[in-house]
Amino acid sequence: MSERTAIVLFNLGGPDSLDSVQPFLFNLFADPDIFKFPLGFVTQKLCAYMLSRRRAPEARKGYAAIGGESPLLENTRAQAIALQLALAEEGAYDVYVCMRYWHPLTEEVVAELKQKSYAQLVLLPLYPQYSSTTSGSSYNEFMRQCTTQLYRPETVYIEHWYESDTYQRAIVEAIQNEAKKLPDPNPSNIELLFSAHGLPQKIVDGGDPYAEHIVATYEAIADTLDWPNTSLCFQSRVGPLAWLKPYTEDVIKAKAQAGTEQILVYPIAFVSDHVETLYELGIRYAELAKQQGVAHYRVVPALNDNPLLIEALKDCVLGALRD
Repeated sequence: MSERTAIVLFNLGGPDSLDSVQPFLFNLFADPDIFKFPLGFVTQKLCAYMLSRRRAPEARKGYAAIGGESPLLENTRAQAIALQLALAEEGAYDVYVCMRYWHPLTEEVVAELKQKSYAQLVLLPLYPQYSSTTSGSSYNEFMRQCTTQLYRPETVYIEHWYESDTYQRAIVEAIQNEAKKLPDPNPSNIELLFSAHGLPQKIVDGGDPYAEHIVATYEAIADTLDWPNTSLCFQSRVGPLAWLKPYTEDVIKAKAQAGTEQILVYPIAFVSDHVETLYELGIRYAELAKQQGVAHYRVVPALNDNPLLIEALKDCVLGALRD
């Protein structure tokens, strides 16, 4: 057995070409932790195929607009490299990227970890706030693959880490730095929107703590900033179900109707830039803001490999191992 500890970074994954958009979506819709179809053991893959085929054309437009592929793997690998360098002075650690719906898939990562005989793993979702649909799904699939591959390491699972002071400080500084790029950087003249990925309300009603974690993150950062005009909203809604509200597009419209001239958006649920920050927030909602008469609209980049984020991740790992 290896005496080194493997740190496994969970993330969503994203298509690496326009041709891989549909198979990526198939893997997403085939996830039984998120999509629970009637008689799912029989219908899951068929329903996933039908949904992915229907959604792929629209999804390809978003990826085409940001270069034809998701930058999520590149950004996550940069985080992994930075975290491994940060941990090098603390002990023998190796950091791996493990994606839920595209390569490197969980099955591949578990096989590599087993082959290299790691006895101890730290499972660290790059989702600061917990949801059964993100961190929970990644963890469940990882443990299923360990069982299937007869791999039995000691695992330490970090369920959420939005409470990290260093992580929150990184967000505050990122917002302050981006605000300086607006024509009028006075916070009194900026509408600051914290846009989180949405979630069907029925999942929250079923006990998922995601919304509670998002609100706690928002309140902590808003309190530290002490800016007069902040709002929490939710993006990425699909389908006919009610999702967490208010919806980001509705808030942009309402702020525009109230005469807002400057909107600054922070993607509060994401630590890496990808299609939902670069295309949905950065292009679609920028066009919406312009159509509504907002003179200046900016999106704060996700933290990506921000040194403070890496410090926060390092502290999470070391703290979890001490506990």
